[in-house]
Amino acid sequence: MKVIGLTGGTGSGKSVVSRRLAQMGAVIVDADAISRQIVEVGKPAYEEIVAHFGQGILQEDGSIFRKKLGDIVFHDAAELAFLNQCTHTYIVAQMREEIAQAKAEGTALCIVLDAPLLFEVGLDALCDQIWVVYASENVRAARVMMRDGISQESAMARIANQKTWNEYAERADLILDNSGDITQLEQQLQNAIQKIAQ
Repeated sequence: MKVIGLTGGTGSGKSVVSRRLAQMGAVIVDADAISRQIVEVGKPAYEEIVAHFGQGILQEDGSIFRKKLGDIVFHDAAELAFLNQCTHTYIVAQMREEIAQAKAEGTALCIVLDAPLLFEVGLDALCDQIWVVYASENVRAARVMMRDGISQESAMARIANQKTWNEYAERADLILDNSGDITQLEQQLQNAIQKIAQ
């Protein structure tokens, strides 16, 4: 069973691709979902993050206010590096566990690692192919602004803190262009799935 690494910059549309692949029969191992789970109140990553950033990042119920934390780390490379180092160990361990479970069950079309930081944490080493979702910076910024309710400045700061398009493209086995409409993306996915199913 092939393991596909799915990545791309924020706002590129990885989630749209991931949902469609799930509908086609893929098992999705979602790094963002895992990253939310590991920072829940009482989890080890939660304790490390609060100890470093302080009580100011917490909501009334004690949970981490992700938008406030994002405002800090996406404007400070050192703080972002700390957050990534803190969480990546837990994320990778959980992803490995989910991959092993999917392989043991053996019923999926393929396993898709939906991971924005696929290369940064070495998850690409677990993959048979790397698929990168592309959209222009302007399209990405508009999507992030709408999704997260943030300013254009904040959206562009997040984009600037990620890999450049050339860095993604150099390591891609397949580029999925998500700048157009959903029909164009759908056709690209159908073609890609046919190839890995052969």
